Amino acid sequence: MRTAERVVFCLYLCLNFEYWMMTMKQTALLLFTALLALPGIALANSPYSSLQTANEKSTVLKELRKMCTPQASLSDEAWEKMIMSNESNQQHIREAIVAIERNNQNNYWEALGKVECPDM
Repeated sequence: MRTAERVVFCLYLCLNFEYWMMTMKQTALLLFTALLALPGIALANSPYSSLQTANEKSTVLKELRKMCTPQASLSDEAWEKMIMSNESNQQHIREAIVAIERNNQNNYWEALGKVECPDM
């Protein structure tokens, strides 16, 4: 090989190496971004999560209505407002909902047992 051919060949190899390195950097950056984004996508709330929470709250309130049988005939909304007017009851109802989400029956019944039935 002549000197000029060697220079051209070396330039060709250098340019290919630089292109390869640039491609590898882009690929590594893409993979790194994907690895960071995937857990966030997996843990993102489902579009139905608010409906599920409302359903769990309804379940808790129905169970409480059985436990705290009101003397007067109140509508469901009026009874819910009455029982939710107490801040400690709100906390215990939240605990019961979390227990349902975690499928923990012991904590569920313990939280329901702490709710104070309103005076009718």
